[in-house]
Amino acid sequence: MITISNPEIYVAGILARLSNERIDESKKYGESGSITNQKDLLLDFCKKNKIKVYSVYSDDGESGAFYDRPEFMRMIDDIEAGHINMVVVKDLSRFGRVASGIDDYVIDYFRLKGVRFIDVNESLDSKTSANFDEDVKLRAFFNEWFLRDCSRKTKAGKHHKALKGKVMATYPKYRIYERSK
Repeated sequence: MITISNPEIYVAGILARLSNERIDESKKYGESGSITNQKDLLLDFCKKNKIKVYSVYSDDGESGAFYDRPEFMRMIDDIEAGHINMVVVKDLSRFGRVASGIDDYVIDYFRLKGVRFIDVNESLDSKTSANFDEDVKLRAFFNEWFLRDCSRKTKAGKHHKALKGKVMATYPKYRIYERSK
């Protein structure tokens, strides 16, 4: 459980992210359901802890393997401008999936800029967690491993499908019909 003392000194930026692969049908009609749920969870957290929210940054359909995502970069610009001094995420994987980027931002850059980082679901708080750096590095390692493992499994599945002569396109250009005898 994360407790925020002196919440009046913080102005938060809420960061939500969902990869392309995870977007569901609701994306056709606006933001994906996962982004909506992340934002609701994080806004509730901030409300319960009396933290002012400056902006919500939603990278819907963006891979966590990259840190040049449009909303992520807008958040960094707001940190540079002094608009926010706290970043709140659902969990570390929503921040990013590459360990070196997580280290660079969460441990080094945020500390340099005086930005408090809070991961709500994993109860990580850069100000109060006893082993914050070690916990972040370990979770970042597993997040990156998961990314690479999914990639490896996807490639293996596609390779197997190709060897079987199956259609590799999303929509086949033609369809083969068998005649009834």
